Amino acid sequence: MIGKIIGLVFSPIVFSIAFLAPLIAQSLTALNISFDGIPNIAVGLVIGGCLGLMAHLRGSWVWVK
Repeated sequence: MIGKIIGLVFSPIVFSIAFLAPLIAQSLTALNISFDGIPNIAVGLVIGGCLGLMAHLRGSWVWVK
């Protein structure tokens, strides 16, 4: 039970949503990049979520296996 909770907390999807999405959003804000009517955090969540999902399905963050 505790192993599944730890596995969920340290999964690539949670990492990408909790760390990469705000990082991408802040980077877009710092570079003055914005899309019409879409908040930067939404863009960060989409990009980060896609990267996390790909890493989860592949089993690795590294592109070459």
